[in-house]
Amino acid sequence: MPPLSLHIADCDAWRPTLFAATLSAEEQARANRFRNAIDCDRFVVRRGLLRRLLAERLGIEASRVPLAPGPAGKPMLAAVDLHRAGVAAADGAPCFNLARSGGLALYAFLSPKDAHAVTGPAAPDGPALGVDLERIDTDRRTLADLRRIAEHFAPEEAGFMQSLPDGQATEVFYRLWTCKEACLKCLGTGIGGGGPTLDEVVIQLTLDGTVSGTARTADGRSWRVACFTPCPGHTAAVALPAAADATSGKNSPLEVALQRVEPEAAERAVSRAAAPPPGRAPEAP
Repeated sequence: MPPLSLHIADCDAWRPTLFAATLSAEEQARANRFRNAIDCDRFVVRRGLLRRLLAERLGIEASRVPLAPGPAGKPMLAAVDLHRAGVAAADGAPCFNLARSGGLALYAFLSPKDAHAVTGPAAPDGPALGVDLERIDTDRRTLADLRRIAEHFAPEEAGFMQSLPDGQATEVFYRLWTCKEACLKCLGTGIGGGGPTLDEVVIQLTLDGTVSGTARTADGRSWRVACFTPCPGHTAAVALPAAADATSGKNSPLEVALQRVEPEAAERAVSRAAAPPPGRAPEAP
């Protein structure tokens, strides 16, 4: 497997009953708290697929993957729990993150040896990465709405957004937003979670509005970021903390290779997703 792997799934295409038995008691209780059946089914599939993908990497059954909520609710794998589950991972557990938008789920995995340690308000010392997925929602959020939100970005980003013609501004907004969210998820917080604010995480853009591959804060935090289109109508980003030693080779541009997670015929349900089926990610915008 590549050091960084990304997977996208249409959760509505899977039968939830496949995964119910693999969830923990806490996850089952959480699923039962959803009032909407669609939301419940999506959670079951989303968490079940996470367990399946982690199980493939850990060499154990999906039901034995010791997922536990972290300080801010982010699912984590603790070393002591892995040992109790019988996982003998010399290099440690893979670090991972996930994002969702409607019926779509995006998963990111990174081998520990390729990760860089990070400390955040809700993240312990250790390897981390973040991923975000957003639907480009022109129905609920007008361009005027996006420009107003962008006023809370870093001054150079806000000014750049205001200078863009209408035909470019929406795409650039979602690139900035997903990259910021991915960076903050590395810290275990996300936007509004008690970490750096929207204006403190600065995404480096080229003159045409594409993401150049780095992000930073004034206090010295830095990330490698990649923005890409996972499927029509959506924008996604992945971020890794930058290595302190730039000569280590770990600060090279991130390569995005997106894999689609598809059910077998016996696992398939009729999809309720409004978005077209995701395909292979094109070049980062």
